[in-house]
Amino acid sequence: MLIIRVFLLSIFVMLKLLSANDVAYGFHISNAKPYEKEAIFLEVNLTQTEQSKVMLFKFSLKASTDYDFHQVGFKEHEKYHDLRHEYFYLIYPKKSGQVLLEFEMTKSITDDDKVAYSISGDRDNVKGLEKKDIEVALKPLVLEVKAIPKDTDLVGDFSLSSKIDKVKTKAFDPVNVKVELKGKGFLTAFELLKENKSYKLFTQNPKLKTLHTKVGSSSSLQWDYAISAKENFSLEKQILRAFNPKTQKAYELLVPGYKVEVEKVDEASLLDKEDYPSKSKGIDWTFWSWFFSYFVVFVAGFLMPRDLFKSKKITQKSAEDMLRNKISEAQTHKALLHVLLLENDKRFSKAIEALEGVVYNGEQKSLSQIKRNMEYIS
Repeated sequence: MLIIRVFLLSIFVMLKLLSANDVAYGFHISNAKPYEKEAIFLEVNLTQTEQSKVMLFKFSLKASTDYDFHQVGFKEHEKYHDLRHEYFYLIYPKKSGQVLLEFEMTKSITDDDKVAYSISGDRDNVKGLEKKDIEVALKPLVLEVKAIPKDTDLVGDFSLSSKIDKVKTKAFDPVNVKVELKGKGFLTAFELLKENKSYKLFTQNPKLKTLHTKVGSSSSLQWDYAISAKENFSLEKQILRAFNPKTQKAYELLVPGYKVEVEKVDEASLLDKEDYPSKSKGIDWTFWSWFFSYFVVFVAGFLMPRDLFKSKKITQKSAEDMLRNKISEAQTHKALLHVLLLENDKRFSKAIEALEGVVYNGEQKSLSQIKRNMEYIS
């Protein structure tokens, strides 16, 4: 009796092992010891090894405050009893020390009869697929993340440009300052200039554009400021401290300071010494004058030929023409890749992937053929 129990227990353990090993897992990481906020790449391969079943996979990295991740590629060999998935991730560790990359996965198991039944209904009689969902516990990958220099503002390879439209102005007449930061690396939006008692700062949210690919992140961040004051003021220079993990060197990006001369205005001359409106006697025609003027404007606008509004379409069309010209003038694969990355448009994803293959991997693809395959004309 004891021998029978041992035999049955052995069979049970063997079945458990077989069911636990019905999927093969492959994890390939580009760098297990990166710097903080350095781009690393993870390739995950899931392969069905038990081919007597019909399987489905659902896989992803877990969200975490310790890292940011972006899925930049996916391939699937979808065939009954032989399912294979390839996932490609771009990852930025956000702290130094030990960081655990954790995963969440569900494998679903069914059989041919259930699949056939689920697709046997018509569009008015949809049948759900009967399957067994199994949560899979995967061991996390361990990263040993190196610290970057203290007080570092940026991590990556960036450049910065700035310009001011004038350094002499009249009181309360604003000057405009534009600053642009662009390059490859980890970039999020942040404020550059701060409020100051000597001037009034008008701003809008920084404009961030980012494209994540299998070779990293290409980003640009633009600030637009309008500044007004009643007397001379200065804009202090701004220094951004950066670190390039590839060269392992720190560097600085400078926003130069500006001195702005303001022509003062006699504030007393801005005051009206007469009462306005003046007192009137009898009927006050102000309201009726206001009402009549707006009525005339409304009627004129209603009767105005609609052709006058076509200028907006012409402006939009000119933007497309400018893009066509930039693409046409690009004489190298690298130049065309730069144009498309700055557009940050999903329509160009296939062209960008082809160009990156040429620029970064040495693939042989015709520039003219890539241009012909692009669908950039709306």
